Amino acid sequence: MIVWQAASFGLLGGEPKGFIESLPAPMQLNWKELLFVALLVTVLYFFLKASFFKPLVAVMDQREKDMSAGSEAKALALAMIEQRQAEYQSKLRDLRTQAFNHRKALAEAASKEKQALLDQTRAQAQAQRESSLAQLKAQAEAASSELMAQVDMIAESMAQRLLKQA
Repeated sequence: MIVWQAASFGLLGGEPKGFIESLPAPMQLNWKELLFVALLVTVLYFFLKASFFKPLVAVMDQREKDMSAGSEAKALALAMIEQRQAEYQSKLRDLRTQAFNHRKALAEAASKEKQALLDQTRAQAQAQRESSLAQLKAQAEAASSELMAQVDMIAESMAQRLLKQA
């Protein structure tokens, strides 16, 4: 086998052949066929480029554009959501402050009204107490004068009885 290979490359005796000429017939290059295959590959390349790759690239570009547009829309929506959340938080904070201030004002008004009612009730109680004291003094004086009158009457009646008995 080694002898055959050596003989086929022209290494054994005779004139040395070139590498391509030393190849067996099916493996030798044919320039016409080589140019034909190169032409076929070139035509196939341009055909595939025009009919397959161009639409494929266009679809991929459109998909990329749609994805980036979707990303932009998503980013825009996210920015709007964040802005609305910030506005909501601000309004909520303001409303809580207003509610606190309103509650505080109501508590102060209730406290003032309570104090006013207490003052009014105290004044009424004081006036009623004073009128009751005056009435009680008048009744005491009336009772005292009536009692004195009765004492005088009883003393006079006792004196007359004692005088009648004596």
